[in-house]
Amino acid sequence: MPPSVAIVTGASSGIGAATAAELARKGYAVVLAARREDRLRQVAEDCRRLGGAALVVPTDVADPAQVDALVAAAVEHLGRLDVMVNNAGFGLRARVHETTDEQMRAIFETNFFGAFYGCRAAAKVMVRQSSGHIFNVSSVAGKRGVPFNGAYCATKFALCGLTDSLRVELRPYGVRVTAVCPALTDTEFFDAARGGGGREPMYARLRGLMPPRRVARAIARTIGRGTPEIIFTPGGRFLALLSALWPGGADRLMLWYQKKLIGPGRA
Repeated sequence: MPPSVAIVTGASSGIGAATAAELARKGYAVVLAARREDRLRQVAEDCRRLGGAALVVPTDVADPAQVDALVAAAVEHLGRLDVMVNNAGFGLRARVHETTDEQMRAIFETNFFGAFYGCRAAAKVMVRQSSGHIFNVSSVAGKRGVPFNGAYCATKFALCGLTDSLRVELRPYGVRVTAVCPALTDTEFFDAARGGGGREPMYARLRGLMPPRRVARAIARTIGRGTPEIIFTPGGRFLALLSALWPGGADRLMLWYQKKLIGPGRA
């Protein structure tokens, strides 16, 4: 019996690389997508050592033609598509009123439209198969906006809304859709967040970051289940609930968080 097939975008590092490795451990053939081909090839070697086949397809998810070609390559080379993990994304550290038009459009092109293109291309295949599972990696910041990350939060809120709609639309076809909402995760995200070089003191203060493999394992064990969303921590669930039921209380919590981030004497 041929292996199940999974596409993982943003697979060159962090949650994407960890998810590809976890699926390879479970015998999946993984299709690895990101812009950094050299990093993808390293991840592919790791996946093969873990027992899974790996196909490298360098992809810029902001280009719909490249995402369509990614899904077509998976089907052409491996025969089907069982899991689509839309994970590619980046951060932007800036106050909303200091965010430029170009910055806002760029982050939406990758974080939201990249996932939308992946959903659209994968859904067409999965509807024909009458099976499959799409995972959209959002964030707890897609349930409650946080200071200095307004543009990023906006993309993740949009992705959660898209996921809710898609989940209901595809259910009659036997296709599952899940939003993945990690809390702060120990990846290159903070180093690569556009707006600064390296992990500045604002983010260096953060402690207790989740390991990427925790997210990867949750995705792997959720495949085939009708789980609407995954929120990983009690704090994340509390924040999402507080924001829905008492926005003013959530604002107070975010004011405390903002002070913690910027530290004394910083504006």
